[in-house]
Amino acid sequence: MAEKQYLIALDAGGTMTDTFAVDKEGKFILGKALTNHEDESKSYLESVADAANSWGMASTDLHRQALSSTYTGTSMLNALLTRRGSKVGLLITRGFAHMPIMERGLTWIGHSYEDILHQQLHEHTPWLVEPQNIKEIQERMGVGSYYMQHHTYPGTEFIPLLEEDVVTGVNELLDNGVEVIGILTIGCYTNPMHEARAAEIAREIVEKRGVEVGVVASHEICAVASENERLKTLLFQCYISEIGRKQLMKVEAAAKGEGFEYDLMTLLSYGAAANVRYPKLVEAIVSGPTGGLLGGKYMSEFLDSSGIVCADLGGTTFDAGLIAGGLLPVNKSPDFAGHRLRLPMVCIDSIGAGTGTEIHVDEATKRITLGPISAGSAVGTCYTHPDITVGDIDLILGYLNEDYFLGGKAKLNKKRALQMLEERMAKPLGQDVYEVSSKVLDLLHSDMCGHIHGMLLSKGLNPAEFTMLVYGGSGPLHAWGLDRGLSMGQLIMVPWAAAFSAFGVAAAEYFHRYDKAVTFFLTPDMTDDIKAMQGGVLSMTWQELEERGYAELEAEGISRDAVTFRHGMSCRYIGQLSNWEVPVGIGRPQTAEDVDKIIDAFEKYYVSIYPSGARYPEAGYQITEVYVEAVVQKTRPVMTIYPLQGEVPPQAASKGKRQAYMDGQWSDFDIWEMDLLEAGNRIDGPAIIEHTMTTMVIPPQNYVEFDEHKFIRYLKK
Repeated sequence: MAEKQYLIALDAGGTMTDTFAVDKEGKFILGKALTNHEDESKSYLESVADAANSWGMASTDLHRQALSSTYTGTSMLNALLTRRGSKVGLLITRGFAHMPIMERGLTWIGHSYEDILHQQLHEHTPWLVEPQNIKEIQERMGVGSYYMQHHTYPGTEFIPLLEEDVVTGVNELLDNGVEVIGILTIGCYTNPMHEARAAEIAREIVEKRGVEVGVVASHEICAVASENERLKTLLFQCYISEIGRKQLMKVEAAAKGEGFEYDLMTLLSYGAAANVRYPKLVEAIVSGPTGGLLGGKYMSEFLDSSGIVCADLGGTTFDAGLIAGGLLPVNKSPDFAGHRLRLPMVCIDSIGAGTGTEIHVDEATKRITLGPISAGSAVGTCYTHPDITVGDIDLILGYLNEDYFLGGKAKLNKKRALQMLEERMAKPLGQDVYEVSSKVLDLLHSDMCGHIHGMLLSKGLNPAEFTMLVYGGSGPLHAWGLDRGLSMGQLIMVPWAAAFSAFGVAAAEYFHRYDKAVTFFLTPDMTDDIKAMQGGVLSMTWQELEERGYAELEAEGISRDAVTFRHGMSCRYIGQLSNWEVPVGIGRPQTAEDVDKIIDAFEKYYVSIYPSGARYPEAGYQITEVYVEAVVQKTRPVMTIYPLQGEVPPQAASKGKRQAYMDGQWSDFDIWEMDLLEAGNRIDGPAIIEHTMTTMVIPPQNYVEFDEHKFIRYLKK
């Protein structure tokens, strides 16, 4: 039997499916294929085969010797955007049937600031459940109050569940032909008794009628407050999760058909790897950019910086994320595709700026605008796109090699790109084509730098204290523009930048996360007895979430002794509107001293982001949520340490020279093959380093060094 020694990770984007495979020594290979949206198993196998070929292997050999395979797909997102989800039915507390239709009036989500100001541009998102498939049930559970001494305890039953409403509603929904039934009761996060009973009745009726209709209760998906966002999350789970699961199961079947022995894993939006049978699969709706941030967090363990800005430049978007204090920031109520959800999602900011971005020229005003449409994998007029793009400019300025794009798999037409840029941009503006092309790149770089500046300065952070990690297929190509526009502490790239998100998928931990809404106030004058009592309740809450973790992981075949837990909370100073998520080292607080240590964890995290003068302990503290992460050990990539070979690169890596245009003049740029460069090498600009999946441009004022991990440090002379 072949020894298990490989990790396989794939990031399936809207255009390309990238493979990152790594062996037990940390050596890696990359693979690419066009994403097949109708059957992702085909592009999965093609991408894995492309990677395996680099090691002289067949994809079957790689699968037979693989320890794990983790795959992130786009099927759920595509189903949402194309309105091809499941037919959903909903049972909801009487008096709240309007919620799926009104959705809190959040019609401005996703609009630019300018469009938010124009009411006529606001519109509701398409319904995820039709009004005729919303059935009300009589029940009400109390949720407590800030004035607990004058109010009933949270979870007190006010109105008993009227089971006849459930029976009638479920039968009517089944008669209407729904494919999945969601259930939401308003106060279930304090006491799920009514919702659990309604789900039990619904499942009994479904079984009795002999139909295949899923039943999902909201407390099974997110047992937290904010019923509107909880409802949207429930509807997402009902509408798209099983469609996504079918694609993932096809991918798993394809992998097992080639000899893979284990269950396929996928990546969740908050950075966890989970089995594709994970019940809350809605949490995997967005994972590609998440993979990039996970890769950045994993690399932070090997860098001399706990503050990292992740900059991902592709053909369509520029995605930026922040790692502060070694922690990934998680948004509990993310805005996504026009909806506001209630599930944890890594914070990622995106703008429409990529190398496939279309260039538009207004002859009357002599104004250039970029986007919003992108050519994506069509690159530009130099390839198959009908309109001029930034990719055309990269080619005519000499940065891209028309014969070596994607290692020569795609032949670019430099002559056509120059002709189209002359006709559609230079002549209408009355400028030299090369000069105006440089100005377009300045505009692109300005947009990206402004995006990073806004992300940091809005949080009161100093860019000079952060390392910027640049990746994506086009990241190394335009890193020089980011370096010029930002005053970062340092700028770093890696040879596998084009598949960095897939690398992050491989680096992801295997864990499940569980959240629960709570309300705890810790004031400066609180006695130790009351503080200890609240610590005991916190302990019980964390224990409850741990039991959920044990149960779900045992269902996946993982024993209890293989599971460890990380505990955390969302906390703020009393009176603040925003919460900060903080890991805590104590999962069983019993004494006042234990509670003080939990608060100290919040204080330490707070001052890692904001100046110490921003602290306000005199106000007291409010804990609004707690969470548990149930962790299982998983093989992860190894960052190999290579012997340093000296500054002078091997002659075999040299590919001669090429003329390129920068800063108003043509110069000879040294051309190098990235895969042949070694640890310790220094490449001085002007130079261009080529790779089968990306290209790195180094201006005359800069140079790069390959450290012992082959991380590429971008420096000024």
